[in-house]
Amino acid sequence: MNRSHPKSPSHRLARLFRSGQLVPAAAAAVLLVGPAAGTADASQVRWERTHAVSVANPLRTDDTEVAFEIRQFGRTAGISVDNRALATARYCSAEQHCRSVALSFQIVTAGGSQVKVDADNSSKATTTHCTGCEAVAGAYQFVINTPQPVRLGQDALRQLAAVERTVRSAARTQDPEQLKATVDGQVAKIEEILGAAVSAQASEPAGPSARGFAPNSGVTVHRMLDGWPGANG
Repeated sequence: MNRSHPKSPSHRLARLFRSGQLVPAAAAAVLLVGPAAGTADASQVRWERTHAVSVANPLRTDDTEVAFEIRQFGRTAGISVDNRALATARYCSAEQHCRSVALSFQIVTAGGSQVKVDADNSSKATTTHCTGCEAVAGAYQFVINTPQPVRLGQDALRQLAAVERTVRSAARTQDPEQLKATVDGQVAKIEEILGAAVSAQASEPAGPSARGFAPNSGVTVHRMLDGWPGANG
């Protein structure tokens, strides 16, 4: 498994995945927008879990799962965020051409003078007793952590929704090489959208209690890939 920050995984998911009992999640991807920036209780630690799980088998030879979640925490003491993409294809014959694709996108914003960040981003793609099968997994995590919380406005959210639609369509129809090129392009768009939000917020006058932005504030991106042609994560 490729990992960006070591951390104990969800015990239930890990146990089911290792035992081969994991079943496909319901057509997953939820757009979640949390509390408006600046409204979260700064004394609390916030958390978010985003998982895309895909399983292809003789009963479902082509399985695609895309998770795309946005969480705006506002001012807080800390965040614990976990993003995973798990894809497996198993027990298919060469004639069945089983294909499993799991893509998970997690976008998180938080603010505070000393926010503690625990971020875990991982992907895993496996094939088991599966001749000529494809399994690809990609986990993409974007974290904005600034002293003054960044607000993603309606325009930014509309642009991110367009990215989500493009990724979903490509995941269903493109082969791994094409899909990687498409996703890479959309990831660059997400970075551009979030970077513009950070820049716009930094240019606004700071409120009475705001400390302003750190000199190197911006978007931290974690990406982990497994099973892709020519990609080592």
